[in-house]
Formats: sequence, structure tokens, C-alpha cells
Amino acid sequence: MARILVLTTGGTIANRRGPSIAGAIPSLKGDELLAMLPRGGIELFFEEFANVPSSHVTPASGLELARRVAAMLARDDVDGIVITHGTDTLEESVYLLDLSLAITKPVVVTGAVRATTSVSYDGLANLAAAARVAATPAAADLGVVVVFDEEIHAAAAVQNLHPHARGAFGSPGLGPLGRVEGERVWLARRPFPRKLIACEHLEEMVDLIRLTQGADVRLLRHSIEDGVAGIVIEAFGGGRVPPWWLPHLSEAIKRRVTVLVASRCGTGGLGDDYGYVGAYHDLQRIGVLFAHNLSGPKARIKLMLALGAARGPSELRGFFDEQMSR
Repeated sequence: MARILVLTTGGTIANRRGPSIAGAIPSLKGDELLAMLPRGGIELFFEEFANVPSSHVTPASGLELARRVAAMLARDDVDGIVITHGTDTLEESVYLLDLSLAITKPVVVTGAVRATTSVSYDGLANLAAAARVAATPAAADLGVVVVFDEEIHAAAAVQNLHPHARGAFGSPGLGPLGRVEGERVWLARRPFPRKLIACEHLEEMVDLIRLTQGADVRLLRHSIEDGVAGIVIEAFGGGRVPPWWLPHLSEAIKRRVTVLVASRCGTGGLGDDYGYVGAYHDLQRIGVLFAHNLSGPKARIKLMLALGAARGPSELRGFFDEQMSR
């Protein structure tokens, strides 16, 4: 019988209302979740890492969670790990874990969009499906995955697509890695190869700026003047910015601020053959880095880890090489 550790961090899956509380908050404990779950031939045991909404989670606490998971993976009495997490920042936490953990056993992240007091509470179904994946040895080759609404998603591709729907998570452009159907786990494809970024600390001073039509440079100027270590730009399409942004991005790079460009489309590689000012060729010329196939929030997480790990500009650039994995 597979022995699966469920590491709880809070979020809606643990939410309930109290008599003196206006709204639902994370308060449900592991033994209470266990009492509601069917056994299904898997032995579950629970440990609490935190009990907070995921809007309160930080990348630094995510790195701390990664250390805890690494210690649990080394235990002989653990065959797989399930992490319960709030949906607001789940995609960032799962990607941080995927980048920073050497996976030797299945690691699965799940949660819920409905509180326990809702008649359509989805937490138990998600937790049961996640445990089933964590008990599947072949899932160790997938890296850290998200299991939601019986679908299995890769950490680099998964995005929160809806705030309330049970199928809140998807992998735009790629689709799920597989599905859970009853007690069977079906794997349809493998994720892209991944490259670990081992670091003892991450760089928290990294800003994310999303481009919009006619956007001025006030936010960019604030980031530069504040002396941040890195700036992620969610640019248009395959990597394009308004022409009036170029001098300021060049200045940031001259001040040794790392500028990383992702697409505001949220997925897909970067690059184009346009010759006008502000297109991909100009960004390439001034020396920005490119976050291929990553959303802005994930690109920020990767840059935080890369800045914490890199011993110089060449190693930093290597983490974002177009030929590298995600």
C-alpha cells in the first residue's frame, strides 16, 4: 500500500465558516480532511506546513516549502507527496517547486475553488485524485504536477483560468498531461525537460510589468529608480514593446538591472521577423533575456531563483537560453 504524505498549506480546500467569522477562512485540519476521504487502498498521513490563504504566500515561503518537501522526499516511509494550496498563487508555487526540487517520487499540488460549506465543495475529489497520482510511481518522471478536476497539468504550463469554475486550471496551447479516472491514472504525454535552479536564497526585488496599449513608462521608471534587481516585462505578442520604452529598458540594463521579457499571451515562444522599432530584434540588440513559453508570473519566479543562484551574467543567461528546458 502506497504511503502518501499530505502537506497542508491552507487555501480554500481548508476553508470553513465559524460562528464569529463573516467569511470562510483556512481552518480545517488534516485529520478532519482524512475523516471525510475514502480510503481507496492508499494510506494518507497529514502534516501542516501552514494554514493561510495563498494570497498571503510569498516566494520566500515557497522556497521554504521546497526545503520541507525535499526533506520529506528523502524519507523511506514516504512514497509520494500531495501539497494542498490555495488557488490564487498555486501556479507560482508549483513552478517554484518544480524548478528547485530534485524529484525522486511523485509530488502533486492540489486545492479547491469551493469552501467546505458549499454544496459543490470540490476539495475532497481533488485531494483523492491527487493522492491517486502521488501513489503512481510513473508520476515521478513528470516533475511537480497540479491535479485539479481530475486533470494532470505540468508545472511550467498550468495556469489559473477561472476564479470559480471547478476546472479552474488548464494548460493553454498544450493541454493536460493526463487524467485520473476512478482508480486509474492515464498519462497521455510527458512535460518538456526541466532544468533545476539550485539556490539557498532567491532575489525578492523583481518586478512584473504588463504592457498595455499606449502604456507610459511611469511604472518602469519607478522600478529602475528603486534599484530592483530584475524586471519582467509582459510584452506584446512574440516580444514587442512601444518604441518609447526602448531607451528606458536600455538604461535599466546599463544600470545592471536584469530585464526579462515574456509574452502577455501567457504561452508560446518569443521571436518575430518584424523590422519596426520596438520589435523583437531591438530587444535582442539591447540585451534583454527572454522567457520562452512562460507566463509573466512564472517568468518572475524563475528570474528570482536564477538571480539567487547565478554566479555571473553568463550563468544567468544560460538559465534562459532558448534551447534550455523550462
